[in-house]
Amino acid sequence: MMERNPEDAMNLPHPQHPGYTIEDWSQWDGRWELIRGVAYDMTPAPSTEHQRISMALASRIFAALDEAKRSGGGGDCQVFAAPTDVFLESGVVQPDLLIVCDPAKISPRGIEGAPDLVVEILSPTTGQKDLTTKRWLYEFAGAPEYLLVYPEERRAERLTLGPDRIYQTTARTEWGGILNLLGGRVSVTLA
Repeated sequence: MMERNPEDAMNLPHPQHPGYTIEDWSQWDGRWELIRGVAYDMTPAPSTEHQRISMALASRIFAALDEAKRSGGGGDCQVFAAPTDVFLESGVVQPDLLIVCDPAKISPRGIEGAPDLVVEILSPTTGQKDLTTKRWLYEFAGAPEYLLVYPEERRAERLTLGPDRIYQTTARTEWGGILNLLGGRVSVTLA
């Protein structure tokens, strides 16, 4: 694991780049993420296995949130799937899944600010970016939970933002196990 200084809140990598802006991004065709001025092409589309996992997890989270709302614990949380644009101080990203519990963050163009939970399903083409650049981006933005799903290893890892604003691994779950999310407000089966 890469060591980071908690005093350095903006500890994202500083690659050489042309310095694209959100205004530039808004003119591009196709699906793109923009992180600290660097453009990331989001094509090709994810694999069918990636999409199966995404849909299964989204529907389980949706059902768990619906149940939590009926019992008074779900609040205003909503699940969104890619491609949903998330606008952060450092750019625009499209996580595989996200949960937002503050209705004020939901706008016609996407999500304005850090989601309460971000889910990335690792793939050979995006896995390294999800584990480093996007992890640091979500950490800096203050997303309280970050769930990394490893399809080939049939497991997931939940990271929780600590008081030092650094993610700590707080749970590892194998396929078929129970994931507690949103500070324990909802539980879903990983499969």
